[in-house]
Order: sequence, then structure tokens, then C-alpha cells
Amino acid sequence: MLKNNQNNCFIILKFFIKQYIYLYFMMVISRIYFLYRTFPKEIKIPKEIIYEGFKVGWIFDNSIIGSFTVITSLLFIIFYILNKKNYRVAKNIYIIPTSILFLIICSLSFGNVEYFREFGFNVNSSILNYFGDTNEIVATFFSGNDYNPITNLSIILILTIGFIKLTKKNLEKINLRFDFFGNLKTMVSILVIITLGVFSSRGGFSEAVLDWGRGYYSEYSYMNQFAINPIFSLGRSYYNLKKEQRKGRALERTFSIDELKYNIREIVKDQQAQYISDKNPLLRITDTKKNQENYNVVIVLMESFMSKYIGAQGAEIDLTPNFNKLAKEGVLFNNFYATGTRSNRGIASVTVSYPSPKVISVTKEFTAGQKAFYSLPKILKERGYETSFIYGGDAEFDNMAGFLKLNGVDNIIDEKNFSKDDKTIKWGVPDDKLFEKSIDYLNNLKKPFFTTIFTLSNHAPYDIDSNYKRFKNNEFGELTNRLNAFYFADMALGQFIEKAKKQEWAKNTIFVFVADHGFKTDSNFDLNWKNFKIPLLLWSPGDIFNPEIRDITSSQVDILPTIMGILGGTYKNSSWGKNLFISSEESSYAYIVQNNFYGVIKDNLLLIDGDGVKPKLVDMQRSEYLEDIDTLNKLHEITRTYLELETYQLKNGTFAN
Repeated sequence: MLKNNQNNCFIILKFFIKQYIYLYFMMVISRIYFLYRTFPKEIKIPKEIIYEGFKVGWIFDNSIIGSFTVITSLLFIIFYILNKKNYRVAKNIYIIPTSILFLIICSLSFGNVEYFREFGFNVNSSILNYFGDTNEIVATFFSGNDYNPITNLSIILILTIGFIKLTKKNLEKINLRFDFFGNLKTMVSILVIITLGVFSSRGGFSEAVLDWGRGYYSEYSYMNQFAINPIFSLGRSYYNLKKEQRKGRALERTFSIDELKYNIREIVKDQQAQYISDKNPLLRITDTKKNQENYNVVIVLMESFMSKYIGAQGAEIDLTPNFNKLAKEGVLFNNFYATGTRSNRGIASVTVSYPSPKVISVTKEFTAGQKAFYSLPKILKERGYETSFIYGGDAEFDNMAGFLKLNGVDNIIDEKNFSKDDKTIKWGVPDDKLFEKSIDYLNNLKKPFFTTIFTLSNHAPYDIDSNYKRFKNNEFGELTNRLNAFYFADMALGQFIEKAKKQEWAKNTIFVFVADHGFKTDSNFDLNWKNFKIPLLLWSPGDIFNPEIRDITSSQVDILPTIMGILGGTYKNSSWGKNLFISSEESSYAYIVQNNFYGVIKDNLLLIDGDGVKPKLVDMQRSEYLEDIDTLNKLHEITRTYLELETYQLKNGTFAN
């Protein structure tokens, strides 16, 4: 029996070694597939950096395999005990949950490739916010014109079936009849495997637990993302999210509350304000020193309408002849940025002048999201405006409807208010039909009114009518569909403008054209400013504006005070922005956030900060890092002020009172 016990220990160790090798083989295959599908053609990455990515990636893969091993070891103990009585039952208790776990890991590993193609970073806890919107999310992630779901599914199924067969074959060799608790060597071998699994999951035998910062081994953002295992990214980001929620968004503080109060008021520099609260250092009454005007306000929030493809902003590929023409008739802000990279961030920043939070958008935040801000529609509603929001999709998505109603929007018009014939794209109603409905709706509103029109044709899967496609030969590869949708969005916008010019109410209306965010482009930097750069255009067919181009650094939070500056009068607000017509360029900034990274843009400089990394200063014109310590420290102080005050306000609910 002693000899059999020794053989059994060896068989168990061999079993887990084979399991380890198979899991690592699967992860290597997924990494190769990742390179094949996502490698940035515009960036030259040295081969040695790519090879190093596999080495660093092994640390993260090893962590996931270690966690997998701990779980399967515990299941193995159950199998080993029950094996004495009923091998078939014991085998199923081990194989079924283990195979399901492998399938989940495998699916996430390969599914992450399409997620990365769309967003430019690995899957993380933010995806958990969209479990109720499966159809829309699947359409977004897997929208590439060269995406073949059969290929992905085939690879996943083949690897999963192979894992099941390997597991069955090796379990049969452990079908032995021993007293488990009396077999000390078997017990020790299992404990050794569990111990090794625990240390692997921690990232080794070091004191510090493995975190995503260890994956930042190069100056190439793409390769750093490549190194981090997507399952690790999802798990770690979820852990960090829950940790912040449990501790009330605990954040290592740089400034006291009094310092934050002083800093943010210096940043905003509202010379027309009387501050009225200690709880919220931004709550103020702003006197514009102008007579009040009751212009209608129409914000056209354009999906993913980024500067990179706008001719009026120097695009190499010009997709916007109609916007270009319009830009010559209004005020174009040429150095303007979205605060985040999701629609929910853009809607909040434009509507309530609040920056993009690091953790979760205020539209979806359970506590903060249920408390009203001093929003633009709320301020105008108090002046007697009728307020509305028009969208071609489901306004419940991202909790848009609830957030907007709480913050002063009375009427929500979405896909439910359109005919079935109008819903010709995956997300709902295309832009041309949306704008037709909007003109009819605005014609019947009581004056004055405030309305936001949110477009969606320029959103994955870019399923516009083939008759409107500018590029029909796939000349830009996987980007072709996106560029066609962009061109269609501009075409629909042109039709809207022509119809609006014919309406009498339009002469007394401020039209605000702004994007909700940009979309992924290749970059070596952890925060790619090109993904955030969008247009802001103020226009009216009346005599409200003199055409000009302004280069002041600005962002979506500046829209509220800028519009109110035009409308004049006195108003109560807690805006994080500035009136762009009276602010000085020397004290103007744009705060941007994406996942674990955040930063501040000032003219052509970008300060990049993030969890677990040192702040860096980037020259955006030259696309290179700078060693200007004084400027870095100044912009870092501004970045930390935004981050810490935003975090503090959401924790304590002091963004309104």
C-alpha cells in the first residue's frame, strides 16, 4: 500500500502540472490571437519589447492559473473523498465546475480581443454595469467588419473540449481506494499544490500582492495592456471598485478640504461669483453682469464625433463637409476635450458640468445618482423653459432617463416614440430619422425651450444604409464601417441644419454642437489625448454670434457656464467649468479620465497620472515625454485637486448643497 500511496502522490502532482501547462497554452494562444487582431500598424514596436511582453504576461497568467489551481484543488479534495464510494459522481463533481470555469476564462481571454479593439484597453469592472443591456453591448464589442464569430467560438470550443478530455483521462488514473485522511503524503501533496497556487495568485513570494502596475514594463501603452491578463484586469478592477465602495471611496489624500477649496476656486476663477457654501466649495451665485436673454437652447450631442475626422479641425481624412461649412458660421472651440470615453460621462459633463469620475459615472452611481445637481436644464427650467431630451435609442440605457429627469428634464423622447419602420439600425433610429422627428417636435414646443438631441448612428456596429456609404471597397480595413457611419452622421446633420434654418424659432436659438466622446486610436501613451479631442461649435441662424475660432483649452464642463454667460442674468450653480468667452487662456485646463489613468491638458501639454504609476508630462505636438519638473508639479497639483475633490463630493454627496 505504501508504494501505491507514493505513486498516487506522483500522479496527483503530475495531474496538476498537466492542467497548468494546458491553461498556460490556452493563454499563449489567446495572446498570439490578440497580437494578430489588434497590433497597431501605425506604431513601430521593437521585437524585443514584444518578447518581453510574453515574459511579463506570464506573471499575470500565472496568477490566474494559481487562482484556478486553488479552486480546483478544493474540488479535487471532494473528488478524492467521494471517489471511494462512487467514482462517477465524484468525477462529475470535479469535471463540471472545473470545465465551466475553464470555459469562462477561455471566453474572456478571446472575447477581450474584440473589447480591446473597440476601447483600447482590457476588459474591466465597468463591463458589469451593462449586464442588463446585452444586445447593445454585444453589437458594440463584436462590430468589426472582419470579425468572424465562428472562428472565435470554434477556438474556444476546441480548447474547452481538449481540457475536458485531458481532465477525464488523468482522473481515471487516480481512481484508487485509499483512506484519504490516513494518507499523509497525499494530504501533503494537495496542501503543497494549494500553497503554490496561493503564492502564484499573489504574483510570487514577494510581500506585495500583484497589481496591474507590474505590467507597465515599457513606454508602449499597447504592450503594457498586452502584458496584463484580461481576467486579472477584470478581477482586480472589480476588487478595487468594491474596496473603494466599502471604504467610501477611500483615496490617498494630498490636500486637506480647505486646500481643495482654495485650489478649485483658483482653477475655476469665476470672478463673477459669490460663493455660498463651505460643504461644496463650487456652489455659487454667478452674476453675468448682462441682461437676461431667453434664447432657446438646443444641444446636439453627437455620438463619437471626434476631431480626428473633422476637416474644420485639420483632419487628414475629412468626413464632415456639412460641419465644416457650419463651423465658418459659428464659434468653433478648437482645443476642446471630452472628460471621458463613454457616453454616460459625456452626458453628465455637458448637462451638469461635473467631471468624469474615476470609478463610475454619476448617471449610474446609486447614491450620488439619486441626488440632483445644479444642471443646465434645472437652471433654465427655473427661468420658465420647457426641457426635453430626444434620443433614437432606449433612454433607459445607462440610466440616462432617470438621471435627466432628476436633473430638470421634463420630457424624454426615445425609440418608443418612433414607428417600427424608423428603427432600422441595431441601436434604434438612425440620425436622419432622429433629426426629422426633432424638427417636428421643436416646432410644437412652448418658447423658450431647452432640448438635447443625442445621435447614435456613429456607434458600433455602424449598420447604416448601404446607399449612404462613402467608402464601399473596404479601403480602410476594419475602420471602413466606422468612417462610413461618421460621414453619414455629418450628412444627417447637414439635413437637420437646412430644415432648422427654415424655422422661425431657430433665429432665436443657440445651437450647441458637441460630441459625447471620441473613440480608440493607436498611441504609445496611457492617456491618448486624440481619443478625447472633440469639437464644440456654437451657432445660430440669427445674429447671436460672430464667426470665429477660439483655441482656449476647454472641456465639456465649460459648456454650462458658457451658455449661461450668453443667456445673461444671475444664476445659482456648482459648475466645474468656466465661461469660455471671458476666461483667460493662462488659467484654462481640461481634466480627462480613462480607467485607472487621469490627467490635465494645458495648451499642448498633458500631465498623465494614474494608480500605481508616476506622473509624466507629455508634449502633445511632438508626442514625447518632457522633463520640465516645475510644469509637471503644477499640472500634477491641478490633476490631484480634480481627482480628490470629485471623489470627496461623490462620497459625501456635497456636489449640490
